[in-house]
Amino acid sequence: MSAAELEALRRHFRDPSSECDVGPGWRSLVLRCHEAVVAEFPEYELRAVKQKFAALAFQASPRPWKQGGDWTQGEADRLRTLVAGFTAASERTCERCGEAGTLRETRWIELTLCAACESVVGRDGRLRPPAQRSRKRGSGHVVTGSPNAE
Repeated sequence: MSAAELEALRRHFRDPSSECDVGPGWRSLVLRCHEAVVAEFPEYELRAVKQKFAALAFQASPRPWKQGGDWTQGEADRLRTLVAGFTAASERTCERCGEAGTLRETRWIELTLCAACESVVGRDGRLRPPAQRSRKRGSGHVVTGSPNAE
């Protein structure tokens, strides 16, 4: 997700300092979800974008809440239905690389991963993009970055 795309999404966060807390393999899915939601609800309010139980949780309201009235049940149902399609797609998409994935329950956190990523994601469940790797330096600190970064 580019900085401009992230900025378009960020304008809808209730808290502008919020982050899109999903792995790199789901970022295009999040962007497509945002585009679909903003087409239907241009002023929607985003509370969180995260992984929850190995699926995308795109938590939003049709528009910002205001005292005395906010949105109808029909609007809430349309938004929930729209987001549900992207949540279902995330359950079949590797959160790390974006390829086809399945539920993996091999670590403390449930993740949707492909077989290749299942073999490289550590027990901590941290999703490093496929182009990155970790290496230890003499101090024992783990450094993450591209293979040629120094």
